[in-house]
Amino acid sequence: MSALYTDYDGKWHSEYIARARRMSKAELLHVIKDCEAAMAALPENPKCEQYADERLYCGMELSRRKV
Repeated sequence: MSALYTDYDGKWHSEYIARARRMSKAELLHVIKDCEAAMAALPENPKCEQYADERLYCGMELSRRKV
């Protein structure tokens, strides 16, 4: 991925959604669990918004695949 989350231009989101489409089901589930654990461990972390987006996009991909 070439875009950064902190660019605030939306490119990171598009790139991550495309990346999620290439992930296996196991990878998507791992990212979801990892992001949830990171957000629970340190909710004041400024990256929590990015983790929430990653979790959302992985969940959207699982839903798109109907798994």
